[in-house]
Amino acid sequence: MKKYIIIGISLATALFTLASCNQSLLDIPKKGVIAYESFYDGSEESAESAALNAYAAGIKAINVSDLDFGHWNIAPAHFVLMNAPSDDSYYGSGSESDHIFGLEINEFRKSFGSNSNVVVADYKAFYQFIYACNLVIDNFDPATSAKVARNVAEARVLRAFAHLHLATFWGNPPKMDHIIEADAHPSNCDHAELLAWIIKECEEASAALPSRNGKNDKNGAVRLTKEAALAIEGKAQVFAGDYSGAKTTLKKVIDSNNYDLVPGEDMWNMFHRAGDGSPEKVFEFNYVDNTNLNNFGGFRHFQRSQSCFWRDLRKLPMPFFQINNAWGGGGNPSESFVNAIMQNEPNSYRRKAWLISYEELLTDYSYPSIPGDDTMTKAQKLLDPNRGITSSAYFGNVGWFLTKYAPLETELNQNSKDGNDNNTPVMRYAEVLLLYAEACAMSNDSDGSGLAALNKVASRAGAPTYATLTLDNVKKEKRFEMFMEGVRFADLVRWGDAATVLKDQYKEIPSFKDPFDAAKGTPHSAVVFISDTREAGDYGFVKGKNELMPYPLGELQLNAYNEETGEGIQQNPGWN
Repeated sequence: MKKYIIIGISLATALFTLASCNQSLLDIPKKGVIAYESFYDGSEESAESAALNAYAAGIKAINVSDLDFGHWNIAPAHFVLMNAPSDDSYYGSGSESDHIFGLEINEFRKSFGSNSNVVVADYKAFYQFIYACNLVIDNFDPATSAKVARNVAEARVLRAFAHLHLATFWGNPPKMDHIIEADAHPSNCDHAELLAWIIKECEEASAALPSRNGKNDKNGAVRLTKEAALAIEGKAQVFAGDYSGAKTTLKKVIDSNNYDLVPGEDMWNMFHRAGDGSPEKVFEFNYVDNTNLNNFGGFRHFQRSQSCFWRDLRKLPMPFFQINNAWGGGGNPSESFVNAIMQNEPNSYRRKAWLISYEELLTDYSYPSIPGDDTMTKAQKLLDPNRGITSSAYFGNVGWFLTKYAPLETELNQNSKDGNDNNTPVMRYAEVLLLYAEACAMSNDSDGSGLAALNKVASRAGAPTYATLTLDNVKKEKRFEMFMEGVRFADLVRWGDAATVLKDQYKEIPSFKDPFDAAKGTPHSAVVFISDTREAGDYGFVKGKNELMPYPLGELQLNAYNEETGEGIQQNPGWN
């Protein structure tokens, strides 16, 4: 009896086996599918198609959250999981009762646990991603040709990247280095062992990958290269505490001269279509608009999502998507982050590209839908009843808005009112420089290259530079540069700072009101107040528990731990 594999933009994970009393009667060729044996025939064409399916699985893991939310993917699980636990954002939404899945992680509520949709969706998506990679690695021989060798190497690096994410958030997840049988029971893998394997995988795979063809090679940003593999390897080495090794590995990326930071005035473009494939992109997932896929069935881009846009505004300014009553609020900058960056660099390129104040939102942009906007003064705009928030209070917000991912009107896909196909960065050159600076700070910086790397990032941003290379300075700069890119929480944990920084996270929830009153001449402004106070014991980071995420309950049930054999998955400490 034959097996078949579905081919297309979605994950190639459905292998069908027919069964009956007389199986031969059911051995009928299927339409719209390719036989497993035919697809994995060892050819270069099949290897290329399988590798593309692995890339597609990575895109889905990062940007689509319909795995356990049904068809509701307005808040990608990966984005929420990586950013909500940090001290840099409030997961404010329409109200306190809206989007509990993000708030409970944001505040480390006791209600957050192994049944969390975010946890389940992200965990499952990354193992489906790994499965797609293993289909390439297990079914194609790299000795066949250089092209097949590259496809297999790409799959190995993608698989290593997926495992690094799982190791970072779950600690000791199962290592899937091959396709397992249906009745197998995956077991926890020691954290140090897993990181060592990830490092080795990237090192070996990099040998079969070409280098990026210069700083302007856009294809070299969306398809894995030698340098991208080394960058992921170097990051894993930093996370493993191998600073000397990371320093050597990351220096190879720097010395390749295939990357550079974009100018400060172009930082705005980095997370928009104009920045796709820029000299700063070490690796990013590539998007191509497919009009055959509807919003919920395909890869709707997460910049349209609840995690990254705004709500409750009477009018939206250009150049942003013109959606009245737009979704959003999940990425509201926290008071802690706002105060820190405003003290460090209030008028830097970076600050203005990453976040803006309520007043700036109302006055520094064009509102073509408001008659006479182009001739209004700032004072007149602040007294304009056609702009500002519509609600009585903006929940989980201190009067600042995330612009780093805010979708632009010019980026709308053809025949779409709210979707775009901007690429999603996985590794930027700025992160490579900051990881290198950390590795130097934790080993030695005898030639000053670590300090130079740190200051290259700060200088480009238009921020103050540093006189010395210290871990504290690296921490400071990395917080500003990598804001809302999913690294802050992981950094706090591995630096041992999480228990202190996040202990009382969001005990008090801020919101802001706009006291605007045209009749009294009261201008638009953001008046911040405490909208709610959490009960003792139901908020804040708990040391010994919240460093890691809980394994999904369903995973524990399917792979129950057996003390006698040591097989199965044990729940992380502190979780049920």
